[in-house]
Amino acid sequence: MAERQAHYGCPAVGVAVIEDGELAWSAGYGVIEDGKSQRVDADTMFSGASISKPVAAVLALQLVEREVFDLDTDVNRYLKSWQIPQNEFTGQSPVTLRWLLSHKAGTTIHGFGRFPADKPLPLALDILKGRVAFMNGETHGVKVDKVPGGTTRYSGGGTTVVEQLLEDTTGKRFHLLARENVFEPLGMTRSTFEMPLPQRFHRNTAVGHENGKPLTEKFACVPSIAAGVIYCTPADYARFMIACRDAYLGQSTKILGRKIAIEMMTIQGGSGEFGLGWEILGSSPNRRFGHGGSNDGYQCESTCYLRDGKGAVVMTNADSGLIFYWEVFNAIADLYAWDGFMLPPKHVQKIPEAEFHRFTGDYEIISGVDAPGMKIWTEDGVLKSQITGMRGGPREIMMDEHGRFFNRVGPYETEVIYDENKIAQELVVLRDGTSEIMRARRRAG
Repeated sequence: MAERQAHYGCPAVGVAVIEDGELAWSAGYGVIEDGKSQRVDADTMFSGASISKPVAAVLALQLVEREVFDLDTDVNRYLKSWQIPQNEFTGQSPVTLRWLLSHKAGTTIHGFGRFPADKPLPLALDILKGRVAFMNGETHGVKVDKVPGGTTRYSGGGTTVVEQLLEDTTGKRFHLLARENVFEPLGMTRSTFEMPLPQRFHRNTAVGHENGKPLTEKFACVPSIAAGVIYCTPADYARFMIACRDAYLGQSTKILGRKIAIEMMTIQGGSGEFGLGWEILGSSPNRRFGHGGSNDGYQCESTCYLRDGKGAVVMTNADSGLIFYWEVFNAIADLYAWDGFMLPPKHVQKIPEAEFHRFTGDYEIISGVDAPGMKIWTEDGVLKSQITGMRGGPREIMMDEHGRFFNRVGPYETEVIYDENKIAQELVVLRDGTSEIMRARRRAG
């Protein structure tokens, strides 16, 4: 582990492993901050970023169980302090809680940037109205620009609508709802949605690192609470995943009943990769649920098999963790014999440089993520690609024996759709080779 941490420049890694539906073990590796001596341990907290979203989903589904909300009713009927702006898209289909939790509501904003930790933290209402200037210079209100219930497009903006919905309905702030209805019932004592991160947690929380250097404010401050704020240990998040699986199996009703938990673990709308809050991958008997997280200075991922109860949570405190955590998952999957997790070895097929023109160009993203586009170009005799605005930087494109693109840094493949002249027209990105997570179309001209 130490050698791989040095390779990636990742000072801290936290790991929790789930076996037979129970927390098997958890551990920390490395140091809290680069250049400092304090070691990471199993109680070290990390910024979990978007692994917050399933917690928000559970809080909303608890109110569905109590018949406070209906999954298929226009959420504007429940919202009090703000309304989703109506337009030609919402006129065709309303924004519902089902579509918000499964990223099919057509809402904008993929994710949010950091906010200065020394300034008063904005409310969800400020974000929805576009009154927040983030450290990356962005300031956007949340709106709908696609027909709700259509294609999947990941939206932190949609989860912020859910946050406002919960606060309007209960009269309580989101971090209190999470503590009272999820963290305390499950014994998650090292988890919080409080922002900025309270001083009492600072001593044993991993400092975020970006481009090899600690964040100026040490711990990422994010105002989008429900969409990306959770700080927790890998073990605590594993406890949450175990509770969700237990509810699905009818073994426990600590946080949800079985009927709504089954709905939560079912892909919504018949396509895509999201249930209600969770990403759903694979097929029976190897179906699993999970979610990743990406904040400035932190990267993490989680997964758990529904049938066998095998899984893991891996959290890191560096942007390079976006690549590194897949190595950790692969090692765990190999050690614990996870069925269907490791993709078969690939055989690289060389693409002649004379054919690079078939792929190079600008592509419009039509589903999956809210980003300006994707570009493929040539550099130093290889093809490279990058999604505008996404973390991770350019990636070298390789082609396997089936004609699919892939790269070395994650379990993703891209199916290429050609026109009659064998020029690439669409790129369909697949997680684990099966679940479509993004689609891009060549721009004209």
